[in-house]
Amino acid sequence: MSKGPFIQVSGMRFSSKGWLVRLLPHAIAVLIFLLVAVIYCKPVFQGKVLYQEDVMQWKAMAQSSFVYKQAHGHFPLWSKSMFCGMPGYQIAIDGPSTRLPAFFHFLLTLHLEKPASFFFTACICFYFLALVLRVNPYVGIIGALAYAYATYNPVIVSVGHDTKMQCIALLPGLIGSMILVLEKKYWQGMALMALFTSLMIATGHMQIVYYGWLTAVLLFGGYAIPWLRRREFRQLRHATLVIVGALLIGVLSNAVVLFTTSDSSHETIRGGSELADKNSNYTSDGLGESAAFDFSLYRTEPLVMLVPDIYGGSTDLDLPAERSHAVRALQKMPAELGQLVGEEGPRYYWGGVGDLFAGPPYAGAIICFLALAGLILLDGKHKWWMVSVMVLTIVMSWGGYFQPFNSLLLKYLPMYNKFRAPSMIIVIPNLLLCILATLTLQKILVSGVASADIWRKYRWGLLLILGIFIVVFGIYAGSDYVSAWDGHLLERAALKGKRAVGYAQTFLAGLRQDRRELFLGSMLRSLLFVAGAALVLGLYIKRKIRPALLLGVVGALCFVDLMGIDLKYLNYDNYQEKGEYQGNFAATAGDKEVAHDSTYYRVFDLRDTANNTLSYGAMTAYYHNSIGGYHAAKLRVYEDLINYQLVNYPMCQPVINMLNTKYILRRNVAGEDFVYQNTNCLGPVWFVDSLRFLPTPKAVMDSLTHFQPGTEAILFEADREKVPVMVQGPDTSAYIELLNNDNDVINYLSESKKQRFAVFSEIFYQRGWKAWVDDRETPIIRTNYALRGLSIPPGRHIIRMVFHPLSYYIGCQVQWMAIILMLLISVGAVLVVLYERGLRVRVAGRPMLNFHVESLSSS
Repeated sequence: MSKGPFIQVSGMRFSSKGWLVRLLPHAIAVLIFLLVAVIYCKPVFQGKVLYQEDVMQWKAMAQSSFVYKQAHGHFPLWSKSMFCGMPGYQIAIDGPSTRLPAFFHFLLTLHLEKPASFFFTACICFYFLALVLRVNPYVGIIGALAYAYATYNPVIVSVGHDTKMQCIALLPGLIGSMILVLEKKYWQGMALMALFTSLMIATGHMQIVYYGWLTAVLLFGGYAIPWLRRREFRQLRHATLVIVGALLIGVLSNAVVLFTTSDSSHETIRGGSELADKNSNYTSDGLGESAAFDFSLYRTEPLVMLVPDIYGGSTDLDLPAERSHAVRALQKMPAELGQLVGEEGPRYYWGGVGDLFAGPPYAGAIICFLALAGLILLDGKHKWWMVSVMVLTIVMSWGGYFQPFNSLLLKYLPMYNKFRAPSMIIVIPNLLLCILATLTLQKILVSGVASADIWRKYRWGLLLILGIFIVVFGIYAGSDYVSAWDGHLLERAALKGKRAVGYAQTFLAGLRQDRRELFLGSMLRSLLFVAGAALVLGLYIKRKIRPALLLGVVGALCFVDLMGIDLKYLNYDNYQEKGEYQGNFAATAGDKEVAHDSTYYRVFDLRDTANNTLSYGAMTAYYHNSIGGYHAAKLRVYEDLINYQLVNYPMCQPVINMLNTKYILRRNVAGEDFVYQNTNCLGPVWFVDSLRFLPTPKAVMDSLTHFQPGTEAILFEADREKVPVMVQGPDTSAYIELLNNDNDVINYLSESKKQRFAVFSEIFYQRGWKAWVDDRETPIIRTNYALRGLSIPPGRHIIRMVFHPLSYYIGCQVQWMAIILMLLISVGAVLVVLYERGLRVRVAGRPMLNFHVESLSSS
């Protein structure tokens, strides 16, 4: 007997060499995942930076928060940089929530640079799911690569949806850990479910978290229904308790994020609008149908998971002139008419999402083929719940194009009306297709003596995929290849006369031909990959080739198929040198001129259009406090102010003045910055001479168009009792001034001989802001629809406003308890596994751990 290192389990001895053999496939898997991620994202390891528009917007909006953290050691809870102020924890947050998830996330990413870390994590999590499903490790590698590099993922990474990609990467881990619970691995499953729930919530992308748990609930139903039929109530009860416990722990370990997000949601656009009507984008408690169903897929559009360019691929596809009829037509246009098309060039995408579409959610032709074959080859244990979820989520992705059903969901499905972009839910069918494909490949691999039955079912799978391609060909033959953008182009051309219309019609005819050719080429490409994989699988079923060759060829074909599309959307051209990347944030001449002012002011940046600045203009916040910005959950009162007042600039001067808008940035005809100083700006605070009370939000909003904000304040009738009787009329001796604004704490000095009312150019937000006049707490009154007001008694006073949201501080306490509980359960899971197996570990003849029992009831 060898005297070298050995491991003894329940009286059985295994050499360390045996364990190494068992670990080898997993080591190979990790190495493959690492190599592919590093090669695909090679520029980032050469010191370059991935250019992502949305990430740049976030860096700009968060810049002031990071400057604050350098000075104070923590992020502010309130940010001044955008929209005249908003909760800072919606931009960047400190707290226990960032610590535990960050530690485990490090284990899942090996601390790789992004975006390599995203793809690596996705591979690891899907590989874990494959092992839970008892799939051969090498089959799991193929499935993991297919999931991680499904085209939707490189597409969203290219535009900067990092949090979404992180959440998608973790999604298989949630499903895998839940299956562990349902398969009676309670302790392991509970610990991992809590962990993956925590990690997913920590990414901050609640919409993918919502879709993930919707899938998990339906997965639970797939197990619960057979249990109920067999009257296995004990199993149902235990699984339910463990799942609910894991969910609660995972949720509460992110209490800071969730409590603050839930608290602020009542005041954001996701919580509805007071001005909502039947034509509004918002209801009184969430998004209206028009907003919620933005970015929906046409009913046939999910077929892009099989054929990527059915609807043109993407809006900004760059085709050379020799391959594009539209580009050649554009080149023949006079320059002044060519401007009709715009700088973006031809819009090849003609699907349901609209003018802006970054790329298709292509799952891979071979993956789709295997998944469809699995509908026939696989048994019902996992097949039917996945088919049900795929059907449901595909229908949900149709959004406004299947309105009767989706309107019911929007009305009755809890929390569903807080999210927009139904097309995003296509990530769930993408995941399930990969799972089905992986299980199908595993089924074929182990078919053995049942090959005759497998061959019969496999032929039915071939007929099924052929039928799908016939449907796709029917769409190809019967489509008009026209988009809404085409009509808008003709409308613009009509304004320039018949000659322009003629050129536009020629251009659009070429564009339709391009779309048609893209569709045909993509369909033939997918058909070719399916045929290649089908041939190899058929040869294996007929026992003409060995398993290693089957896996090698199918894996290579899957990867080449996906990578050929991925590289169109995320490739080495998406990276910039660090110096070039930092140049995107370089201060312009106008920025530098305004920065010389050391007072507290705001900027209206009109170097772009007013609408872009107000809704998509976060870049201004890198150097200035801006009245515009970009955020998916901006405060409702400010969104109303934008929609009903600021978009009408310059016909909203009273509102501009009351927002402390001291500078307006423009560009002159030469493209140079021009700074206009608004001399009517009212500053950070002022006394008014009179108050006007109005009964409704609409009445207050309408009154802002023509009023004198320097002398008059408009309040809600419901707040009349909160305002002490004040002496109306001017008081030339009274003054009030800002002493300092430190984000979460603002100090003012006032002096007056009479009771006065002060208007503060700060956004009204009742969930955390409190005010004191000297040592007496004073209610903050909502003023001029969106600002704060205070009644100030006569005399000299220090006024102090403090942002102290209870949701944040209570969340911190709850979170620490949940984190401790999660750690205890994780340790307990390890100990219980050892206890169940009666494990005795000896290394080099010395006992290291010794657990021994006869058995442990699975109940």
